[in-house]
Amino acid sequence: MKNTNNDYKELGLFNNGEYLVFSFKKTEKIISAIYLVTNLIKDNEPIKWELREGSMSLLSVSMSLNGSDIVDKSKSLQSFFSLSIHIISLLKIASVSCLISNMNSSMIVDEINLLIEYIKKESSIFSSSAGFILSDSFFATDTLSAEGTKRHDSNQKPSHSTVSFSQKPIVSKDVKESRKNSILAILKKDSNLTIKDFVKVISDCSEKTIQRELIALVEKGIIKRNGERRWSTYSLA
Repeated sequence: MKNTNNDYKELGLFNNGEYLVFSFKKTEKIISAIYLVTNLIKDNEPIKWELREGSMSLLSVSMSLNGSDIVDKSKSLQSFFSLSIHIISLLKIASVSCLISNMNSSMIVDEINLLIEYIKKESSIFSSSAGFILSDSFFATDTLSAEGTKRHDSNQKPSHSTVSFSQKPIVSKDVKESRKNSILAILKKDSNLTIKDFVKVISDCSEKTIQRELIALVEKGIIKRNGERRWSTYSLA
């Protein structure tokens, strides 16, 4: 029986590094796990579909890492890390909300973090030549207060009736800023755009995430919205 890695190479895929084959297969397993643990989440819970949509986007970006062009590969790496952080945040939120078990959430989060570190290490030489270096702060997805850390070290578990907001996952500021800049760049070229128009260009996050960013920009007065709900269009203020 042929080695799967060789099968990929015969198709002209993953010729730019053995680590890309491992990364793709590991991403497949992570996505399979996400689908399994979200099966028990009710269909009317938005986080179920955002997790699944985000994971499928991650698979697509993982495949695009095969590209040989330095600039394209740099963008794909950035998208992969951004999507990974987004999925980690959603998993932690789902765990805190008791939509999925803490054990399942922790296992998947650990696997994603290990994959991030693996890709970061294997692509470090390439990253330097491409003109960007990923800092450790980029991968920070949540922080613990001194009290939260002490509670964790003493193995005291929080009760279901109380939630420690010091442990709430947050999306990297770099990711949010990049997303906002992408939206503004699109609006500088055109106006009266729908959410679908943004989705066609911004592929590293879900439609719901883009909608939240648009609402935030409207509230700040940076952009304006015309129409309601599905018929809303956006332009620069």
